[in-house]
Amino acid sequence: MRDCSPAKDEDGLAALLPALTVAALVMGAAHRLLSGFDAPLWFDETYSAEIASQHELRALLLWCLNDVAGPIYYVLLFLWEKIAGNGDLALRLPSLLFAFAAPLLILWKGHPDRRVRMIWAAAVALSPVCARYASEARPYALLTLLACGQAVAYLRLLQRPGRPAALTWTAISASMVLTHYHAALICGIQGLLYLAIHRRRAVETWPALVGLIPLLIWIPLHLPTLSAFSQPDVVWYSTLTPDALWLVPALLAGLAVPGLALLAAMGCTLARDLIRTARRQAPWPYTVEETALAGSGALAFALLLGAGFLWPCFVPRYALSFIPAILGGVAFWANRTMRDLPIAGPATIILMMAASANQIAAQWTSPRADYRYAYNLEEASAWIGDQGARRLVYLWDSPVAAVADPIGNALDWRATQSGRTAAIGSFFLRRDGRDIPTVAVDLPPIDEDPNLALLRAAGNAPNTALLWSYDVTIPRTRGAIYPWRIAQIDRRWTCRDFGSGPVTILACIRR
Repeated sequence: MRDCSPAKDEDGLAALLPALTVAALVMGAAHRLLSGFDAPLWFDETYSAEIASQHELRALLLWCLNDVAGPIYYVLLFLWEKIAGNGDLALRLPSLLFAFAAPLLILWKGHPDRRVRMIWAAAVALSPVCARYASEARPYALLTLLACGQAVAYLRLLQRPGRPAALTWTAISASMVLTHYHAALICGIQGLLYLAIHRRRAVETWPALVGLIPLLIWIPLHLPTLSAFSQPDVVWYSTLTPDALWLVPALLAGLAVPGLALLAAMGCTLARDLIRTARRQAPWPYTVEETALAGSGALAFALLLGAGFLWPCFVPRYALSFIPAILGGVAFWANRTMRDLPIAGPATIILMMAASANQIAAQWTSPRADYRYAYNLEEASAWIGDQGARRLVYLWDSPVAAVADPIGNALDWRATQSGRTAAIGSFFLRRDGRDIPTVAVDLPPIDEDPNLALLRAAGNAPNTALLWSYDVTIPRTRGAIYPWRIAQIDRRWTCRDFGSGPVTILACIRR
C-alpha cells in the first residue's frame, strides 16, 4: 500500500489537517460525553442490566442463548458489573471507553498514509451514529470499535496475505458477528473479495479459519432463538418506505443535506475516475485494498438497505458494522481529491463538524427529547416503589413478548415467559432494594382488551401495582387498539403515563 503524502502536501490547506483532526476528536469526545449519560436506562438497556446482574455463569449463558443479540458484549458487561456494579453510569462506562477508542485506533493504525488516517479518524469521531451509542449499555459502541479494528486488519491482510494476518481478520470478524449478527454481511463480502483478489495465496491461509470456531460453536446453539425472533408475526419493525433513502446521506455526514452534498461530490469525481480508467486514459487512483474495503462497506449497506424494503430487517444502528469501512472510503476519496482540489480534505472534516455541532446543540438545549426518556421502565418503577407497592403485575405489550422468554435450545432448558419478562419488569425495583413478587401477564389475543387482562391478573389485593409498556408504531401492539383506561374502569386505581409520543409506559397503583 503506497504512501501518498509527500512532504510538500503539508503546505497550504493540507497543513490544516492536523489541527482539524484534533478539533474533530475533541468535538467527537464532547458529543459522546453529552449524548445522554444522565438519561434513564431505556427498555433495551434494561435487558443488558439484567443479564449483567446475573450471579452465575449458567444463568448468564441461558440469558445469552435466549436473547436476539450475540453474547460477547453481555459477557464483557457481566464481568464488568462484578467490579463496578449495575448502576446506570457504571453499565454505560464500557461503551464510552469503546467509543473513545474507535477513532484513536484509526488514527494510530488505520492506514500507512498519515493524511488518510487523520481524515478517517476525524470522520469516525464525528459520525453521529457512532457517537450516539457511547452512552448506551448496548453492544453498538463495542461493535463500532471491532468494525474499526476489522477494517484495519482487512487492509493489512490484502496488502500482505498470510496466515497471521488472516487469523487476525477472521478472529475480529467472528467477534463482530458474535456481537451483532448483521456484521456477517460485510465479513462474508470481504472474505469473497479476499479470495477473488489473492486466489491461491488466499487459499493457502485456510488454517486461519480456526478464528471462526467460536462462531461455529455458538450459532447452532443460538439458532432456535434467532429463528423465533425472525418470524413475520414477531418482528418489531416494519419494511422501509422511500423516505428511508435519506438515511444514506444522514448516516454518512450526520445530517441529510450535508451528506447529500458530500455524496454528490464523491459521485462526480468517482464517475470521472471510472470513465478515465475504462478509456485507459488514467489508472484507477485507489489501491486494490482501499477499493475492496470501501466497496465491502458500501455493498453491505446497500444490500441491507435494499432488503429492508422487502423484509423487516433494517434499523440504522444495524448498519454500524459497515460504517467504519464506508467512512474509510470517504477518507480515501478526500485524500485522492486533495491532489487536484486541496480543500477537499479540510472541507470534508469541516462539513462533518458542522453536522456534529448541530446535534450537540440539540442535545444540550433539549435533553429530554432523547428517546430514552420516552421509553424506559426506570422512572415508572421509581414511582411505583415510592407508592409502597407490595406486588407488581407487568405487561410487555409487543409481539416480541411471545418469544422473549426461553423457547428451548440445545441445552434443553425451559422456563416460563413469566420468569424472564417479570425479571425485566421488576429490575429497577429489585436494584433499589424492593424485591416484591412480580407476575408477567401473557400477551393477550389480538381481539382481547389488555386493560381487562391486567385487571384480572391484579385481582383485589391492595398495594398492587400495574406496569404496562407499549409502542403504537410497532405492528400488532394491543395498546394501539385498546388504549389504557385502567382508572376509568376501576376508580380504585391511580395511574400515570411516563412515556411520550407513540410510547406508553403506564404505572398504576391500587389502594
